[in-house]
Amino acid sequence: MNGLKLFVCTDHAGHYPAGVASIVWAHTEFEARGLLTAALKAEGLPEKPFTLRQIDTSRPKAVVLRDGDY
Repeated sequence: MNGLKLFVCTDHAGHYPAGVASIVWAHTEFEARGLLTAALKAEGLPEKPFTLRQIDTSRPKAVVLRDGDY
């Protein structure tokens, strides 16, 4: 096992008001937050608070990140 965890975010800043979604593989939530912050900055997006949710990868499953009900 490589120790990486999967995190998702659906509430960070975006270019348009159409919903956003990002995934991050990292060892910790702290590391994931730094990686996503850097990626958003590289995209030219403003800094704003966002939520990270860890996804359990120990078994197969589907996770709906955005269902269009905004």
